[in-house]
Amino acid sequence: MKSIFLVGFMGAGKTTVGSILSEKMKFDFCDTDQMIVEEESREIVNIFKTDGEEYFRDLESKKLYEVQNRENTIFSTGGGIILREENREILNKNFSVYLKASYEEIFSRIKKDTTRPLLNNEDPYNTGLKIFESRKELYDSFLLFVETDFISPELVADKIYNLYRNKT
Repeated sequence: MKSIFLVGFMGAGKTTVGSILSEKMKFDFCDTDQMIVEEESREIVNIFKTDGEEYFRDLESKKLYEVQNRENTIFSTGGGIILREENREILNKNFSVYLKASYEEIFSRIKKDTTRPLLNNEDPYNTGLKIFESRKELYDSFLLFVETDFISPELVADKIYNLYRNKT
């Protein structure tokens, strides 16, 4: 069966929901960021610090290209994977669901997380808000979405499962 790609801003719940959904559907679960960490043998924060964001985005695009045709897998993608048009094209050819959350909810989930390289600065709230707003239109371009504010990850997984059953 076709794989499912979860997209959304950092902290939207892609990894949490993806794990739950993979168990429910008996699919494999892969986090593209974690796959990159394993292949590079270093954390994303260190990739950004040493080689820069553009290098990381290259790794992200390469990974998406490699896995695009894999079946029976739930993929949690990095929050910035939608920045490149070629990535959006791959995601739109596949079954992709945008996990939509308000910035306030997202920030409450990630404010203490030091593994977010784009937020490691003096003003993480406003930095994140600017990034969120700059990506909003790209995220909103996805046809399938589930709003995640104030509902459990299990319910989000159920909603995605129902979308999948109705679309495939």
